[in-house]
Amino acid sequence: MFRRHLLTYLALSTMAIAQPLLDLYGKNTTVFSAGKLSPLEVSVFLLLVGFAPSLVCVGLDRFSALFGPKVNEAMRLCLVSGLSLLLGLAVARWLDVNRNIPSIAMGVLFAFVVPFAFDRSKPVREWSRWLSLLAVAVLGSAVIALQPVLLESDGPQSDAVVGNKDVSVLQVVFDEFPLYSLLGGDGEINATRFPGFAELAQGATWYRNAVSASNFTHQAVPAILASQTPGQVGGPFLSQYPKNIFTLFAGATSVGGIEPVTSLCPNSVCERKVGGATSFSVTRLKTFLRDAAYVYGQRVFPPVMRKYVPSIEGTWGGFGAVANEFKNQLVMGALSQVDAIEQAVQIISESKSPRVQVVHALLPHAPWRITPDFRVDQLSPTISTQNPDSEEVIRDMYQTFLYQVGAADRVMQNLISSLKASGKWDSTMLVVTADHGISFIPTMPQRNTDFTDSGQVADIYRIPTFIKYPNQKAAISDDCAITNLDLFPTIIEVTRTKTSWTFAGTSLTRDCPTERIRRVVSATGQTFVMEGGFEETRSRAAHYAQIVSNVGPIEKVAAVGESASLIGTRIGQRAADARITEWTIKQKRLFTNVSGKRGATIPALITGKITLSQPLEGGTEGIIVVDGIAAGVIGELSGARSIVEFTAVLDYTLLTPGPHTIELFIRNPEGIITFAGAPS
Repeated sequence: MFRRHLLTYLALSTMAIAQPLLDLYGKNTTVFSAGKLSPLEVSVFLLLVGFAPSLVCVGLDRFSALFGPKVNEAMRLCLVSGLSLLLGLAVARWLDVNRNIPSIAMGVLFAFVVPFAFDRSKPVREWSRWLSLLAVAVLGSAVIALQPVLLESDGPQSDAVVGNKDVSVLQVVFDEFPLYSLLGGDGEINATRFPGFAELAQGATWYRNAVSASNFTHQAVPAILASQTPGQVGGPFLSQYPKNIFTLFAGATSVGGIEPVTSLCPNSVCERKVGGATSFSVTRLKTFLRDAAYVYGQRVFPPVMRKYVPSIEGTWGGFGAVANEFKNQLVMGALSQVDAIEQAVQIISESKSPRVQVVHALLPHAPWRITPDFRVDQLSPTISTQNPDSEEVIRDMYQTFLYQVGAADRVMQNLISSLKASGKWDSTMLVVTADHGISFIPTMPQRNTDFTDSGQVADIYRIPTFIKYPNQKAAISDDCAITNLDLFPTIIEVTRTKTSWTFAGTSLTRDCPTERIRRVVSATGQTFVMEGGFEETRSRAAHYAQIVSNVGPIEKVAAVGESASLIGTRIGQRAADARITEWTIKQKRLFTNVSGKRGATIPALITGKITLSQPLEGGTEGIIVVDGIAAGVIGELSGARSIVEFTAVLDYTLLTPGPHTIELFIRNPEGIITFAGAPS
């Protein structure tokens, strides 16, 4: 009897829980790489998803038997009903039923019909037990799909011989970093706003017409590190890209890599520390299981229930849980990606012999919380990774993004300073690029594209690419039509490495390829030929300069709207504005004692509500004033009525250590300023 009940629970839980979840994870293996789960942890995950629900049901079944057969039978029917409810909801989602009433109705129907049939019909009970064989099929399919995760490999044997043993290579791959964000009005790197990248450009070759191979990290980063056109099948694993920068140089020189998303470096090459991906971490597995529960809720529950489950929505390979892995790495340690680059630089600086060091950093990737001085904002509920139809929210998003670009620039300043201080600058080949860009066009996806909007395509595919060759002294701007597939072959050429391996890219030390066709791919499988040049990036830079001016240092990102010229100036006493009943900010407590320490949480981005006694004119703006100096602009007051929710980005340099006062002023379309007081 125990075995038969177990088989029934196993059949229902497989159809209701394991199949919907493992089918999704099997098609999105990148989530395991992003989560950095070891093969053992993945195996435990599969076993828990496949068998834990049925074993829990059996445990409850056996426990209820202690209270008599009637209680036991009632418990059994309740368990069958509960699993059947989940099965009905899963079937509804599978049939694309996304409305509350039909979805819930189907779940309730299953919850009544299946237990009734199970209780009244012996053939139904027998059939339910035979269906338990589905568990073997579902788990077997998952194991096959997850072979790149479960089976570790050292990759192919390299025949590389390094000829130039005096050169070290440091390759930095930024993430979600469009070239337009770095440009000034003259088409050069904006030295006032981004002095780090400007300094890099002054001693390196800037490939201004570089494009990314793909619009998503799980394809773009392997394309860079393996110089291989990314495929639509598989994930960012060594088995998919066996001939890459790590496996080529393994044995020929010292190699190291920091990969937050991909898993191309064999464990035998990139040494893992205790607690890394080859060990078993209960905490890491618990976090992954928690996220899997969220994924299941979003995949199966009807809309009325999904709103209570943390969102997994995102735009990374169609699977938001991977995007959440990105967020977790930044939320749990906001400066972890800054630390990753600093760690790579330290390795090169302290190395006693030449080496190849690669670091992929999720910077300036969302969530955009880091300020250019390496302090951190709270997560904003109003800023997401989806482009809304509100130009005001788009502006807020772009401001926070630019601050994080400023943080990347500070990283670059420190990188150059460290390499020069260590004496490794001249002997190091520094390769700086990005996996892809990002677009801030209202209502359009930030990275998904059907290639119909040329501006969006330029935003996403045109990326910063610099190579500081060994002993290079002069700045060079190169408009050769390249892709980041060319970077690995260039490294091979500069290090004079001999190998029989072949790659998709072409060394940039040779003549610029003429009549070259640059075909880029999308994670959706579409392809597109990039035909334009650097003029497209300049056009996009001019477009975004209309949203947030590219004039002035990085703190001037806070200077937007008609009140832009006031930011950084002192606002004197003004007449009281009776139209503002009250206003509040969620970050009020943070102003009582601002910290200047690295990683400290500061209110450089504030959110709140403003209550009005009467409507405001179109063109009205709010001015946030810190210690009497205008620090940020609220655009949501234009034409506002009643209660207004707002987001404002402040000049972070005004947030010096210690307490600060904060006040609100109102500027009408004619430029007249009135006083609304301190927040409630």
